[in-house]
Amino acid sequence: MVRPAAVRGGLTVSAIARKHGLTRSTLLHYHRLQLLKPSGRSAAGYRLYGAEADARLRRIVELREAGLSLRNIRRVLESSAPLGEVLEEQIGILNRQVSALRAQQRVVLSLLELSARRAPRLLDKERWTAMFRAIGMSDADMQQWHANFEKTMPDAHADFLRSLGLDEAEIRRIRSWSAG
Repeated sequence: MVRPAAVRGGLTVSAIARKHGLTRSTLLHYHRLQLLKPSGRSAAGYRLYGAEADARLRRIVELREAGLSLRNIRRVLESSAPLGEVLEEQIGILNRQVSALRAQQRVVLSLLELSARRAPRLLDKERWTAMFRAIGMSDADMQQWHANFEKTMPDAHADFLRSLGLDEAEIRRIRSWSAG
């Protein structure tokens, strides 16, 4: 049995878009950018997307959900940039966005005239330290935690420390303390 909007040889633009939770216009945009090409055409001239195009679109959707730009998705799909490299760039972008959002959060809280003590959703250095202490971590345990973070993901560690609202001098001190 043939489903509506699906014909032998593949899915129509509307059908494949609906299958992936996209709009028809988004799919046509991807076509214009040559990110996704139809596998063929129906007798009536409609674009048809087969299994290979379906798998490619699934990958595009997955990479968009990770926040990658269409330009970076093209780089990955064309294998001009390794996926790991592009994802590392994306982590850096996300870390900077988190830091910027923390700064916005602090401004909003100050505009609301709330102190950090009355703002339970703001996770600053004191709150992190209190949480670590509450689960039984000693200063040595916290130093080890920072050391592991610094060793395995130094850029993310620096971004995390910035997100706490620490100044650059304190960030350097903590990173140095973490290194040994």
